[in-house]
Amino acid sequence: MKKSLVAASIIVVLGAAWTGASWYTGKLIEQRMGEMVDTANSQLKSYLPNTGIKLSFENYQRGLFSSQIRYVLRADGSVSADNALLKSGEEIAFLEAIDHGPFPLAQLKRFNLLPSMASVHSELENTPKLKALFEITKGQSLFTAETRIAFSGDTSSAIDIIPVEYQKDKTSLKFSGAKIDADIGRDMKTAVLDASSDTTLISAPNQFGQIEQVEMQGLTLKSNTHQNQFNLSLGDQALGLKQLNVGVDGKNILSMEGFNLITQFGEKGDNLNGLIDYTLAAIKVQGNDFGSGRLLLKIDNLDGKGMKEFADRYNQQAMALMQQGGDLSSEAYQQQSAALLLQNLPLLLKGNPTLSIAPLSWKNSKGESSFTLNLDLLDPAKAGATAESPDQQLAQSVKKIEANLTIPVAMATETMAQSAKLQGHSEEDAQKLAQQQVQQLAALGQAVQITTLKDGIIGSSFRYGDNQIELNGSKMSLQEFVGLFGMAGNPAGEGSAPQSEPLNEEPAPEKPAQGQ
Repeated sequence: MKKSLVAASIIVVLGAAWTGASWYTGKLIEQRMGEMVDTANSQLKSYLPNTGIKLSFENYQRGLFSSQIRYVLRADGSVSADNALLKSGEEIAFLEAIDHGPFPLAQLKRFNLLPSMASVHSELENTPKLKALFEITKGQSLFTAETRIAFSGDTSSAIDIIPVEYQKDKTSLKFSGAKIDADIGRDMKTAVLDASSDTTLISAPNQFGQIEQVEMQGLTLKSNTHQNQFNLSLGDQALGLKQLNVGVDGKNILSMEGFNLITQFGEKGDNLNGLIDYTLAAIKVQGNDFGSGRLLLKIDNLDGKGMKEFADRYNQQAMALMQQGGDLSSEAYQQQSAALLLQNLPLLLKGNPTLSIAPLSWKNSKGESSFTLNLDLLDPAKAGATAESPDQQLAQSVKKIEANLTIPVAMATETMAQSAKLQGHSEEDAQKLAQQQVQQLAALGQAVQITTLKDGIIGSSFRYGDNQIELNGSKMSLQEFVGLFGMAGNPAGEGSAPQSEPLNEEPAPEKPAQGQ
C-alpha cells in the first residue's frame, strides 16, 4: 500500500513538473515570436527588397501543452501596387499548431526524446490569394512541415510537398512530390538543406499546336551555408539532376543525363575564394550522342567588401530596370543590362582577383577537346593615371592571361557529323560534310595565325603580360594582335583562308587564281 502511494505521488509530482515546464516553455515561445518575425522581415528586406511584403503573426492562443498561431504575409506598401507581390488586402497565411516542450508530444510520437522548446506543425491556409493553388491540390495544403525548436532558438524541419496532378485543356502537370530537411540557425545566418524530388512532368501545346513535354527525374539539392562578416552567403552547395527529357508529340528531342553543379565558397581574411564545377554525363539530340562536358571555374582574392557592394548596387539597379522593362525594347533592355554590369564591375577588382578555367572540356567517342585559362586581374583604381588608350586600359585591369586550346580533329569531325545527321544527311554524306567543315575551320585558323595543326590536334596558346602578347610562340604587340582579326574579316581572295583544302600539319601554299 505504501509502495502504491509512493508511486502515485511520484506520478503526480512528475505530471505537475511537466505541466509547469510546458506552461513555461509556451510563455517563452510567445516572448520570442516578435524576435522571430523581426529576423524574418530583416531577411526579406535584405534578399527580396522589391517584393514589398512583410510577415506578422496573429490569433495566438496559448494553452498548457499546446498553442495555435497564424503567420501572415501581406503587402507593406513600400512598392507600387503594379510591382508588389501581394496587393492591398491579399494575404498568404500559415497555420501552426505548437506542442510545448520540454518533451513535445509530437516529438515523442516520432521517438525523439531530446528536450526542446517546442514542436510545430505548419501548413498553408486556403486564402482567396491561394484559391487557384488549392483547387489544383484538391483542397490540401501544398506542403506540411514538422519543426523542432531547440531552446537555443535553432530549428530543424522536415517538410513534405505533396504529389500534384493537374489537367486543364491540353496543359498538364504531374509532380511526384518532394522532401526537404532544413536546419536553420536562430539568427537565420546558418542553413543546412537536403531536398529531393523523383519526377516532374509538364506537358503543354507550343505555338505550332504541337504538344511539348518536359520531364525531370531525380532532382536533388544539398546546401550548407552561412553568412560571413559582409552578410554574404558562403558555403557548399550541390545541385543534381539525374535526367532531363524534352519531347514533341511523343517523340524524344533532347535528353540530358547526369547534370551536376557544385559550388564551394569560403573566405580568408577579407577576401573570398571558391569554385563552380559543372558536369554533364551525356547529351543526346534525337538519339544522336553528342558526348559529355565539364566546366571547372575557380576564383581567388575576391574582395569581400567590394563583392557585397557590387551585389547590393547591381541587384537594386537591375530590379529597377526590370520594373520599367515593359517600356523598353528588347534591344534597349539588353544594352542597359550590360551597361549596369560594366558600370559596377570595377567593384569586383578591388582585391586583384584571379580566375581560372581548368578545364572547359567536351568529350565524345572520338576524343576530348579542352580549354584552360588563367587570368590575373588588377584594380584599375590603384593605377593612378587615367587610361587614354585600349592598351593602357588593358594594362591597368589585367596583369596576366594564359590560355590554351586543344581540339582533336577526329573529335571535331564526329561532332560536325552528328549535327549534319540532324539536318537529314545520310551517315556517309554527314561524314564527308563534317570533314570538309573541319578542314575549312582549321585552314582559316592557320591563315590568320590563331590556331595551329599538329599530330591531328587543332591547338592554340595565348599569353599576355606587360603589354606583350605571345600567340602560338610568336611575340607581338596588342595592336598587331588586333590586326590579325581584321584579316579574318577580309573577303575571299584578299588574304582569307582557302575554302576547302585537305588538313596539313603546316599552312598550305597559296594556289594561283584560275585564268592566270
